Amino acid sequence: MRLAKLAPVLFALTATACTQLAADDEPDPAGKACTTARVIAGDPTSSASDTTLWNPAGHPAKADPPMHFGNVVQRGRTILVSTGRSIWRLDLDAAAPAFVRVAGDEAGAAVYRPTGACADVRFMANEGLAWLPDGRLITGDDWANGVVELSDPLSPSCTARAIAGTARELTGTDSPPGRVYMEGDVEGPGATARFAAPDDAISDDAGNVYVWDRGNKKIKRIANDAMRTVTTVFTLHDELQNVNAIAWAHGALYAGGINFDGTRVIKINVSTGASEPYVNDADVPRPDRSPSAASLPITMVGLGEDLLVYASGGYLYRIAPDGGVTHAAGMGTRNPDLTAADYAGDLPALDVPLHFTDGFVGGGNLTVDGGHVLVPSFDAGWGLWDLTCE
Repeated sequence: MRLAKLAPVLFALTATACTQLAADDEPDPAGKACTTARVIAGDPTSSASDTTLWNPAGHPAKADPPMHFGNVVQRGRTILVSTGRSIWRLDLDAAAPAFVRVAGDEAGAAVYRPTGACADVRFMANEGLAWLPDGRLITGDDWANGVVELSDPLSPSCTARAIAGTARELTGTDSPPGRVYMEGDVEGPGATARFAAPDDAISDDAGNVYVWDRGNKKIKRIANDAMRTVTTVFTLHDELQNVNAIAWAHGALYAGGINFDGTRVIKINVSTGASEPYVNDADVPRPDRSPSAASLPITMVGLGEDLLVYASGGYLYRIAPDGGVTHAAGMGTRNPDLTAADYAGDLPALDVPLHFTDGFVGGGNLTVDGGHVLVPSFDAGWGLWDLTCE
């Protein structure tokens, strides 16, 4: 995981397509605000700072200290999360839900071992999770500059291999902490491709993978072909100064981040590389309780015809195809009226603190399945919220 180096600017929406909305927290007439929210992992009341070794055989979902993770993907009632050094599985239908290690390890020095049984795989700094349509899982390694595929992370026979970038095993000697291995900008077959921090892995409906090649300021596609061919689909220009989130929805690629005069989301045609404004500064409905809240887009995901945007100020916004914006969930960083008993059940989605403090950014932080949206909140309690958003 990487620390966000981002200014506390406001996220706002389209100059060309959005209708200015009132700065309050009333849902729009279409009723597109989420309804209820429930904590399914973590403990929002915790003040524990222990982030050391978690029990690989089963760390209770609501343990204190809670597990710290920055990326989330779900399939039905199964969730996968990544901590930066490891990937864990959580089965919500289990009698006592607990995180069980799938790959990687928190113990010892950072090592990159991208090939072999998933239990033996190691990461230096894995960033982003993408679940492909056929059940494979993709993650990038920020320090090793490799992109790794897990064949079936829900099976005991899961194996892993590098599909693009660095494929060899690395130790601290090859890449000391804080430094990266063989930065480059090379397209072509995955085996010879080179990256400079392949972050925010996402996928499209055909199983192609997209990563934000942060050091090269490019979005690259890893094709779902035999060679896992790497090509650039977008190079950063004046539309954005940096990319903090990418999403595939409605047959197009979306990228969000800092613009010279604030923040914005753009829509990208991956066939031509052309982009157009999608949402831009000044039109987000600010809740009355925090009209100047920072709302930098942290991650995005499609929901039906809409786009959900999770913002650093602790809010979830829903953007319709016509540019209409709804404050869908979240009330910012804290809700002093909530008690431990409140967190044990369902709460109104507009009242929950979708807190964001620790600076984690990455594709997969926001995920949707069957009308349920999972949003991790990065406070001391590291809560994972299950929002009902039809």
